Amino acid sequence: MKKILFIALTVLPAMLWLKPVDATEVVIDINVPEIDSSPYHRPYIAVWLETPKRKGVHTFAFWKEQEEWFKDLRQWWRKIGRANTPNFDSVSGPTRKPGEYQLTWDGTLSNGQKVSPGEYVLHFESVREQGSREYLRQPITIAENKTQTFTLQGKQELGLISISVK
Repeated sequence: MKKILFIALTVLPAMLWLKPVDATEVVIDINVPEIDSSPYHRPYIAVWLETPKRKGVHTFAFWKEQEEWFKDLRQWWRKIGRANTPNFDSVSGPTRKPGEYQLTWDGTLSNGQKVSPGEYVLHFESVREQGSREYLRQPITIAENKTQTFTLQGKQELGLISISVK
């Protein structure tokens, strides 16, 4: 009986902490800057979430054209792309022209489960034919009753990125 009580008092609180967060919302506003270049090719862009130990969790967006160039998004390709994770196609779309775009995620993973609370890293990668590449990242915490906002500023291929985690 003492053993069961000990387990209940030590393990159960830890299990409650690791339960999925019900009300997660991540909103990302991302700017694709206008670049004066001739010829101009729209960038391939990937936005994804990883654990601090670099394990891929979820891809928010993958804007692309020809499959042969996917590997040029080097960080994304190594962690998520070449493994062809389940949500790869559900977030894929064509490259975007310069402008403002918004990505919203409710914390649901491709398997239908909610993301567990914890520390994560958001990654942003962009590469453009006859252009350059850019890679930015932002650590975030997903937890109940915790709101965070972050702003990142790209230097070439990415513009202003605003992140809100609720």
